[in-house]
Order: sequence, then C-alpha cells, then structure tokens
Amino acid sequence: MRKKLLLLVMMLAGALISTGCLQEAMVMPVGTVSGKVVVPAGKDPLGIQITVAGNAADINTYTSATGSFTLEFPKSGRYLLIAHSRNFDPDFAWVDITVEKTVTAPDIVLSEKVVGEGKWFGTIVDFPDATGFKIKSIDPKWATDTVKMYDDGTHGDKFANDGIYTLSLNNLPTGSQQYSLIWTGKNGDKEEMDPHRESILAGKSVINIREATEKLATGRVTSTLTGVNYAEIVLATKAGTRKIFLNSDGTYDMPMEGNGREYLVFRSPNFDIRPIPVNLSTMPLYTVPDVAMVAKAPNTAKFILIKSDFPDVTNPTLVADFTNWQPQAMYDDGTHGDDVAGDGAYTLTMTNVSPGYHKYAFNLSTTSQVRDPYEESGDSQYSILLVK
Repeated sequence: MRKKLLLLVMMLAGALISTGCLQEAMVMPVGTVSGKVVVPAGKDPLGIQITVAGNAADINTYTSATGSFTLEFPKSGRYLLIAHSRNFDPDFAWVDITVEKTVTAPDIVLSEKVVGEGKWFGTIVDFPDATGFKIKSIDPKWATDTVKMYDDGTHGDKFANDGIYTLSLNNLPTGSQQYSLIWTGKNGDKEEMDPHRESILAGKSVINIREATEKLATGRVTSTLTGVNYAEIVLATKAGTRKIFLNSDGTYDMPMEGNGREYLVFRSPNFDIRPIPVNLSTMPLYTVPDVAMVAKAPNTAKFILIKSDFPDVTNPTLVADFTNWQPQAMYDDGTHGDDVAGDGAYTLTMTNVSPGYHKYAFNLSTTSQVRDPYEESGDSQYSILLVK
C-alpha cells in the first residue's frame, strides 16, 4: 500500500514538473514599448490608434484616456509607429526594440485636423519595393483624382529622403473620403488598401476630412445707385427658412450650416432678385465676392427658382395674374435673363408687365405648384411681386 502511495506521489510530482517546463517553454520572450500620444491642450487623446509599419502590421493598439499606450514585439529591431485618428492629423515615431527589455518611445505629437484638409503617409517599410507613392480619390473624386506623395520635405513631409512619403491637401470636400494608396515599383503601379487608414467603407480606405461646426458667409452688396439704404434687402437661404436684413451699408454676416453648394438669395422691392452660389465644403468663414444689385427696370419682372430647394423639379414654369395663369417656361440656359447656364437657378424675365403688385407661383411639374420661397410678400395662396 505504501509503495502504491509513493508511486502515485512521484507520478504527480513528475506531472507538475513536466507541465511547468512545458509552460515555461510556451512563454515567448518579447520586447515591450511604452509611449504616449500628445494632443493640443483641452483635446481628448482617448482611442487614437497606433499601428506598426511593415511585417509587424498585425501589432496595433489604442491610446488610453491619458494618451499612453503599450505594445509588445516578438523580435528585436527598429520599428515605425504611426498614430492616427478621426480628429487629428497622423504622425509617427521610430523605436528600437530589444527582446526581454522595455523601452520608451518618443512622444508622438499630433495636431488637430484643419477644416477641409487631409494628410496621408506611404512608407517603404510597408512596401519595400516602392519607388514612389500616390493617393487616389474614390468618393468623392477630386478634380485631379490621383495626387503624388512626396519624400523631399515638402507637401507636409517631415524629413526628406527618410522613406516616409507624405501628402497634405487642403480645400477638400468635408466628411468621409474614400481613397486608395498607390505605390510604384519596377512592374508599374499597384493599388492597395492603406495600412494606416482611419477606417474602411465598402472595402476602401477612409479618412475623415474635418467639417466646421459653425459657418459664416460674409460680404456686401453694391449698386450703381447713390444714397441707398441697403437695410431693405433681405438675404435668405435654405428655401427661405433662414433670413436676415442687410446692414444699411450693404454688408452682412449670414450664419450657414451644412456641406456643399448652397445659394444666398438677395431680394428687395427696389432691386431684381439675385442668387449667389456659395461652397460650404471646406471653409468655416466664406468671404463672398461683392454682389452687384440691379435696380428694377420699369414694366419688367424677374423670377428665379433654385432647383436644389425642391426635390422634384422638372421643367419648371411660372404662372401669374399677368399671364392669365398660363404656364411660362423658366430657363437655365443663359437666356431669358438667366445669368449662368446649367447652375441650377431657373430664370424668367418678362417685359411689358403693368406696374403694381402681381400674384404668381411656380409649377415644379404638371401636378405640383409652390410659392416662391424668397417672395417679397404674399397672400394666403400666392407670392406677390412689385413691378415698377
């Protein structure tokens, strides 16, 4: 009995010893790097992604609420760390790793993204056979859809000839930008997913182009008349939902919102209606060129319909009391008083109209009639225009 008990104890001890040896053999030695991402005062560094270039691309992490991070590497060597996020431009740091040691990486200092600007990296660490890089826009497309990246200390490049190619662009449409990274090798160009992308949409790399939370259109109107009090002019946008009166000297500051193309529409009993397109894609402060207002001519009526104000415009027409309510075609072809062909502002200028107040409306189609969103005045059913 004692022999059996002794044998059992020895077997258990042997199992424990062998298991410990096995566990020890399974523990892989690593090199550890700790680091910190620094952002501007008052900004939040939480959740900034740290990716590693090259054959350690599967190693990545996110920063803590203090901006700190830790990474582990199975091999010694020199590694390129890239920090990127939705709210900050990317930047990088090199770090030398030794297995079974902990090292501190240089701080990676990030700048807050500027409205309408984007920054990209392409590295020979990720693509050792590359001799050059480009960024290709996918959606939305840029005017020049593929743009060269630089490793010469220009275009946002930090250090010339360090193998990290950079592209920094401004005046881009804001919001999500789908793109591809193209690298050039001895066999031509190859289009790839960006290893340091911010996110993925429909299988394509995505960078967020920052949009201003508040926007302002500022400018002034002029005319050939003297002694005019421009405070009578109403400036409206968004189908007339937002309106202000101009200052007496013709200047204005119009709060705006949204992204893309909008119209500022100037209206007055003494001046012809004037629509001015503005592009809100990139700039929080949009300085509008001077707008020349034209005094109403005698017996003349000018009407404008902004296509983007309505979802179902097809061949709009004007109906009015002075046309016996018969539809009159409106034009976006540079004729009939239309200023710019194809700009989405349908126009009709009519002469030989008797002076006084006239009722009118717009037909968007054969079944849809609307008032003028930028009317001078109106009654319960129609818009009203003063003809001189």
